[in-house]
Formats: sequence, C-alpha cells, structure tokens
Amino acid sequence: MPRASFPRIQRVSPFPAQILCADVIGGVVGESFYMTLHSVLAVNICIIGCGAIGTTIARAVEDMPDIDTVYLTDRSKECATRLQEKTKKVRYVADIVPILNDIRLVVEAASQDAARYYAPLALSAGVDVLIMSVGIFQDEEFQNDAFRLAKRKNAKIFLPSGAIGGVDALCAASLESLDEVTLTSTKPPSAFAANSYLESKGIRASELRERTELFNGSAREAVKHFPQNINVAATISLAGIGFEKTRIRIVCDPQVQTNEHHLKAKGKFGELDAVTRNVPSPKNPKTSYLAALSAISAIRKITGTTWVGV
Repeated sequence: MPRASFPRIQRVSPFPAQILCADVIGGVVGESFYMTLHSVLAVNICIIGCGAIGTTIARAVEDMPDIDTVYLTDRSKECATRLQEKTKKVRYVADIVPILNDIRLVVEAASQDAARYYAPLALSAGVDVLIMSVGIFQDEEFQNDAFRLAKRKNAKIFLPSGAIGGVDALCAASLESLDEVTLTSTKPPSAFAANSYLESKGIRASELRERTELFNGSAREAVKHFPQNINVAATISLAGIGFEKTRIRIVCDPQVQTNEHHLKAKGKFGELDAVTRNVPSPKNPKTSYLAALSAISAIRKITGTTWVGV
C-alpha cells in the first residue's frame, strides 16, 4: 500500500506518550491511566480487517459496555457489511480518515501491509493503535518512524502478547542482562500453506510425513520468511534482546494438532522455560485462537479501568 499524506487532526486520547505491549511490554502508566474521562464514558474503536482475528474481536466487543461503536474497514466491503449485519455495534467505513476524531483506538488485525499503512495514519492523528501484525517491527525504519511518531503525537502503540505465554516475565527480566532468548515454534502442515520461502526451498509442508525443521536463525529472518506464522518472534524480540540476538526455530510436525511455542530465556534473573500449546483458529490454521483472545483482553484493559499483569 502507498504511504498516505496525513491530515492534522486534534489528539483525542488523554494518555501520555508511551510504547506499551498489552500484558507484557512496558509498565504502569501511572495514576492517570486509571483516572481518565474514557474510564467512565463509552468509547469508539476501529478494527482493520474482518478475517479470523478481526471478526472474533468485533463479536467479542459486543459485550463490552465501555465500547459504544466499532468501526470496521476491510478490502472486502462484502465481508465487512456481512459482519455489520450480524452485530449491533459494528459500522462499516470505507475510509478511516473521517472518523479519526471520533475514535480512541485503531486495532490492526489484517496484515503487515495494513499495519504499515494504517498505524502511521492513526498515530499522526494522535490516536492509539493496537497492532496484531507485530512482525512489521522487524523493519527497523518502520519501527523507528512509528515510535518517534507516537511520541511526537502523544499516542501509544499496544502490542498484545498474542499466541505465546511468558512475555510479561521476559519483559521484566530484560531490565537486567539477558544471555539468550530462544523460541521453538511447532505447527501442523496446514499452518504453512502457500509460503513463498518454503516454495523457494522446494518444500511442500502438506507432503511432509515426519517432524521437519523448516527454519533456524534470527527472529528478523524468521519474521521475513514466515510473516503469517511467527508474529510471536517479533513480540519476544521487542520484549527481550532484539531481532538479531533472538534465535528462532520453526518446525512442521504432521502428528501435532496444536500450535506450540516453547520460549526459553537465561539471564541475571534466572531461567525462563514456558510452553504454550494453542488451538489453531477454526477460520485460519496459520494463527492461534489465543492471539485473538489476547487482543480482546488488551482492548478490555485499554478501554477499562484495571490492568492485571503489568
């Protein structure tokens, strides 16, 4: 998507500038985080994408009293309007620019391309963003530009913990020295369909009959080659020792039914060893159901008054 020229729009969120990872990255924002106008008034949000995660989020916020309207945009107007017909709070919009003054949070739940386009658009208007496609931050230029823009516009970037556990502990541990952070992700063949990196290697995941290592290297390279499978690699890189030092191993196993993430870390704090076995999303086996739940949990905290796990 092309970069947009951003209009000057007055800041609508009262929070101070800060980069946070919902549940895992950052810390307590302070007393003002719990004592804001938005804590007592219903707010509006916008969801980008009505795929598996976006649809799950949109349906979940139906039961959140702190949210009034859920604007929704997607490349497929048909998909978005169909979801609008099945929910009370959802309203389809073709363009988010006209509603930026009316929303507190933009939730990206589509792709790295969508994050690249919509995150700067929202941040430039002083609107907070929650980004599911965390892998976009392996692009150092985008990461630096987004962080600087958020600070300049007094906005926040939320990065949910997604499909992995233990990131809160990793964040805390990173305040002291960390010697190593490794992640082994194991998924069934259906999770690796239509992957250009594997195709270039002559690998068809659907034809594998035994446990096979598909990748072993840095988090930066893992996110580049598996943009739809390994957002958790980006999350732990931002929480810990960075994209180059974080080591990722990706395995395809025809015998497993879950998406497994095994996170290990060693440092001055001691050792961390956390395994998360996720049920794949029924609508998209490349992602885990827990990823959508982590976004829903984050939205509850952002629009509510209590934040457990900081």
